[in-house]
Amino acid sequence: MRRFRPGLTLTLAWAFATAVLIALGSWQLARLAWKNELVTRAEAALRAPAEPLPPSLGDGETFEFRRVRASGAYLPNTALALGFVVRGGQPGARLLNAFRLEDGRVLFIDRGFVPEERLVEALRRPPPMGPRVLEGVLRRGPQGGWATPQPDRSLPRWYAFDHKAIGDHFQLDPEPLLLVLEQPEAGAESLARPEPVVVDLPNPHLGYAATWFGLAAALLVFYILLGRNAAEGSR
Repeated sequence: MRRFRPGLTLTLAWAFATAVLIALGSWQLARLAWKNELVTRAEAALRAPAEPLPPSLGDGETFEFRRVRASGAYLPNTALALGFVVRGGQPGARLLNAFRLEDGRVLFIDRGFVPEERLVEALRRPPPMGPRVLEGVLRRGPQGGWATPQPDRSLPRWYAFDHKAIGDHFQLDPEPLLLVLEQPEAGAESLARPEPVVVDLPNPHLGYAATWFGLAAALLVFYILLGRNAAEGSR
């Protein structure tokens, strides 16, 4: 029968590392439950009928995926392209326009996808004028990171929805959320193609948990092998 003598130092190191890996895996399982709850709430919000836009959106997170109606009018000379997306093999961007609400607030409207070759034309075309009632879904828009390209202010084009920087560019104070249209606007000749909103919240936490628990299992095998090798070397 093969002996197993890992020694105190190896055992303490294995126990500490295993405790850390199991804690990380358990934390990811808790994150998984939290994210599943977020997805469930978002899907329920998408299925609900539209309601009036809340008088305050706060930081925006509470109202994401809420279907709402907004009354107001588009502001001229506030068009911008958002992101770089591909639809049906066509590269392009989302077309945004600022919308002045009846209570004076400003909300950017995501009017839909525009192919790259028609983007400049879409940005130069004025939005429909006059009072309008729009229905759509509130979204935070793409968030930036260290790899996000800098905006092209000459077009203008942003690759993340930084509402403060965009507001500074147009000398506006916009809300932190976008209103994403899902249907073409009545009486508007727009090059943008609205699309149905889907819940696209990333949820990789089960994979992360499996990785941490898998590393803990691999570490156990490694610990056993080292313990046996140490026992054979001491003979």
